[in-house]
Amino acid sequence: MTEDLRLQHIKEQVSRFPELPGVYLMRDGNNEVIYIGKAKNLRNRVKTYFSGGDGRASIEFILRRVTEVDSIVTENEHHAFVLERDLITKYKPRYNIRLKDDKAYLNVRINTNAAWPRLELVRQVRDDGALYFGPYTFSYELRTVLDVIKKVVPLRTCTDNVFHNRTRPCLEYQIKRCCGPCCLEVDPDQYKEWLDQAIHILQGNVAPLEMELGRHMERASEELRFEDAAEYRDRIDILQNFKTRQDFVSTKGDARDVFALYREESFVTLSVLTVRYGRVAGSESYSFQNVQVGEEEILEQALWQYYEAGREIPPEIVLPLELKEEQFLREELEYQRGKKVELVVPKRGIKFRLLKLAELNAKQQFLTRFDAEARYSLVAQSLAKLFHLRQVPRRIECVDISNFQGSDIVGALVSFFDGRPLRSGYRRYRISQQGKPDDFSSVKEVVRRRLEKALESEDIPDLLVIDGGRGQLSKALEARDELGIAVEIVAMAKMRTEKGKAVYGSEASKPERVFLPGSVEPIVLQRGEEHTLFLQRVRDEAHNYVIDFHRKVRGRRVHKSVLDDIPGVGPERRKRLFQEFGSLQVMREASVEEIARAGRMPKSLAEKVLSCLGEPDEAMS
Repeated sequence: MTEDLRLQHIKEQVSRFPELPGVYLMRDGNNEVIYIGKAKNLRNRVKTYFSGGDGRASIEFILRRVTEVDSIVTENEHHAFVLERDLITKYKPRYNIRLKDDKAYLNVRINTNAAWPRLELVRQVRDDGALYFGPYTFSYELRTVLDVIKKVVPLRTCTDNVFHNRTRPCLEYQIKRCCGPCCLEVDPDQYKEWLDQAIHILQGNVAPLEMELGRHMERASEELRFEDAAEYRDRIDILQNFKTRQDFVSTKGDARDVFALYREESFVTLSVLTVRYGRVAGSESYSFQNVQVGEEEILEQALWQYYEAGREIPPEIVLPLELKEEQFLREELEYQRGKKVELVVPKRGIKFRLLKLAELNAKQQFLTRFDAEARYSLVAQSLAKLFHLRQVPRRIECVDISNFQGSDIVGALVSFFDGRPLRSGYRRYRISQQGKPDDFSSVKEVVRRRLEKALESEDIPDLLVIDGGRGQLSKALEARDELGIAVEIVAMAKMRTEKGKAVYGSEASKPERVFLPGSVEPIVLQRGEEHTLFLQRVRDEAHNYVIDFHRKVRGRRVHKSVLDDIPGVGPERRKRLFQEFGSLQVMREASVEEIARAGRMPKSLAEKVLSCLGEPDEAMS
């Protein structure tokens, strides 16, 4: 791969990144991770590397070696901050040395096996049966929130050594920040209730504490203790900030894998989030195309293959849907692990949040792997083979006609290039022959006018699709042959109900038919195939475009008045006249002076207006 192609490939990857927080991983030609970074906006941040927006000296060395850039979407910037550190620890990338240190983030540990549990800050999460909450990168806010909790929930704060050697309550008890279980009789049930309150707050359920502080703030304000009220207000702000920065809660060091799918037609991506100690430790994604089986079968096969490769099987696996073979699959995973394995489909809570995050990553990987051009390439190859085209079509145009009982007959043409609408190629046509509905002649006129322009600009489509049947195709071929242009043309018949009315959209239950030149029988398109869905999309786009044009033409005719044909009376004067008089009938009854004044025109033009409008009694006859 040349240098230009390498950079172009990376820029195309980055252009499909979401404008969401997350982590990006840069890889070299050996697929080794050489740099990891975090971002509030993945697309904008990574773009700066290739636009000269990052002036660090090391960036030049990174850009020489990077060949691929992957991304992992996170819920917020804080999650990205934590995941960045974990991935750096895992991969030890060459250019992240400056980010490495031995200091871990803070976690809150609660030993529920203790007689009188307390909240303690630790930097290492261990598999010791305790509850862990974190990690928290914002230590000031964490310590402040714990201080606020102590003012509302009187749990003990001393170490075990101090607790077991006290003979009388300490100062914390005197200022009502501890219930004194070291020396005094305390109801264990009441203490457990206080502990549960503290746990709810750490889980992000700060509403009860916010309400309590709010009551204190209002009371202080009523008593004119404004400094105290301000302190309560600041504590409420800290609680709210703390809640928004909460990371996923780790309950007793739980480990789980989270599977999610994203699918469009026969293209699928699978995302697997690895969660260890309650936080996302990594993400893997897999892509599949031309998939003809359902999501359940995809998921079952993916689970088998994922863990057959020797990966660690966690005690819990989160899935997006129920599986028919769940029991058999669970038993096999338990046999491989040697311990119990749970397969869960969450509907709410932390596991549901993790599932949504995995789905977001699956969608992002889908957009990265299956860009529009790559997907369309397969569609175009199918069309070329199915319609016996001379070449794979890149530019496809579709013609449609619309009329109302033979009046306001119009045509329209839409253009697609590499599977995407080419707006500059859209055209609208007023049909020259009006009076009776004749779709055949109208199609011929539109095709002739389109191909005449193509002769001038050499802008010839690879495939022209006519919305209609064999008759419309025949007229389109006549126009082509009269001009001597070698353009491929087919006709696609709209699916019809029993009453013969056309039905638009991909939800039609009957198959679509395509008529080819020289073929007796039309080709029946299979529902759900990529090329069928694409042709329906093109046809529906042409239909909507021509209908919109027809409504505008018809609307202009309905609202057209005799004033439109009077020289010197433009849109602004017409607007003033209608604002003043409201209707043509009232204008006819006005004097020359009134018309001249309202329309801001000379009397000679006002006389001409009244002359064209006719006498009032004449208009009524």
